[in-house]
Amino acid sequence: MNSSTFPSLSLTAIQNAIPAHSQHKINEILIRQSVGSTNDELWQRLQQGKTSPAICLSESQTAGRGRQGDQWQSPHSGNLYLSISWSFPADMTQSGLSIAIGISLINLLKSEGINNLQLKWPNDILHNRAKLAGILVESRFGNQLQTVIGIGLNFKLPTAVKNKIQQTTTSLQQLCTPVPCRNELAGKIIHTMINTLENFQSRGLQDFIPHWENYDALANQSINLISDDSPPLSVTAEGINQQGELLYRHNGQLHTLSNSHISIRFIS
Repeated sequence: MNSSTFPSLSLTAIQNAIPAHSQHKINEILIRQSVGSTNDELWQRLQQGKTSPAICLSESQTAGRGRQGDQWQSPHSGNLYLSISWSFPADMTQSGLSIAIGISLINLLKSEGINNLQLKWPNDILHNRAKLAGILVESRFGNQLQTVIGIGLNFKLPTAVKNKIQQTTTSLQQLCTPVPCRNELAGKIIHTMINTLENFQSRGLQDFIPHWENYDALANQSINLISDDSPPLSVTAEGINQQGELLYRHNGQLHTLSNSHISIRFIS
């Protein structure tokens, strides 16, 4: 598949895929050829006092990052790097937001014919344990709770890039034919994220919890919890609670994990 299969990001094409009522809730859509990261572009905008919702997309990222500051490989090969900035009330809890976003994205991709996707707590979309997409939620407190949510979705991963990534990966090119139009899917993702953020702001995880069991990649799996300052802890995952915290069993006791700075690895 050559690069012509993935037309360049187009503001007009993306806007045409966003329903009018969602377009009216976005102040600006920024499209870049290359950035450090799309999240950082929106943080710079917020620092300039522009707090209205905005979107940033880029053809590539030179300093894309995942959870815990891990590098997100972001080549100029037709993938989707997209971020949205959103303001929540200052006193709102954001526990579980990445889960709400992840479930909504899986539902959208299912509607595009991409099936058998699961969510690895708290923010990786997998197909047969291979990573298709990642979600990065970053927040800063002030008069409002400013939040930037980044999504990286693999459309095509060159072999040289896949070899740089420590975990198993996949792409839309490997999962479906034909591959969805990138600009059209970007517009649908923006619309989906706006709906999800509004729903989450008013109802929290209430509407998303019932879907978790169907999409839980860790359900009843033996996993290692890995942190920088202690040896790996072998546990069994047992779903999530109403706050979106991971439930796991260790030595017969049920525990919760809310710290997304701990890495999770499948044992087998």
